[in-house]
Amino acid sequence: MRFGKIAFVAVLLFAAPFSAQAITIQVDSGQTSVVFGYGALDSLGLAVAGTTGSVPGGLGPNSVGFGINSRNTFGDYLETTFVYEAGDFAPFAGTIEHDGAIFLTDAATGTAAITVGDFTIGYDAGRADEGSGATGFYVQDNIDTGAILFDIADPIVEAFENSLVIAANILVSPELSGLLNELGLIDIDASGVDAGAALVLGISSIVPVPAAVWLFGSALGLLGWVRTRRV
Repeated sequence: MRFGKIAFVAVLLFAAPFSAQAITIQVDSGQTSVVFGYGALDSLGLAVAGTTGSVPGGLGPNSVGFGINSRNTFGDYLETTFVYEAGDFAPFAGTIEHDGAIFLTDAATGTAAITVGDFTIGYDAGRADEGSGATGFYVQDNIDTGAILFDIADPIVEAFENSLVIAANILVSPELSGLLNELGLIDIDASGVDAGAALVLGISSIVPVPAAVWLFGSALGLLGWVRTRRV
């Protein structure tokens, strides 16, 4: 599954006052769905044995969904802190956190391989790559490996005051490729391989003005998103 490509330019936004017109939005909850491309996991030597904390996904019958943790979560759950500007999306900051796990086995033997989950969607400008379409956004495992699993590429973003929608492709990260080689599941560099697609459906609300000023008074990653048509 491929989504329309979006060209991007990543720059650093230094601390500066924001205009009174800027409306800062926070992600409060929601769901992220993932579907792996046909044969994608098998090519990585993996198979899905099961999931926990998941719900049916929004990307078809083979997709799986995980709830977005709230901003006021308790216990061991990581708290979602992601904020953005309505309409333009950038500037943005923070992470989108999830609860739940995927159990992966060796596709050849059926024996347990790794468990990944409690996923973080975060941003690192250094991971952006215009050639592959990687934007700097990534998906990180917080259970077995602590590794970044996928880079998020070619996104289509709709940023509203009450919702955030991101449809994107997921690419195998260098970290996941290295881990699978260490486990003996593959013997190739799978970095950048198209693994499938993700859909973030966030429920959002306006940040009170004092909080918005504090959140955006530091250096943030800025992306200028320009939607392009596939030829």
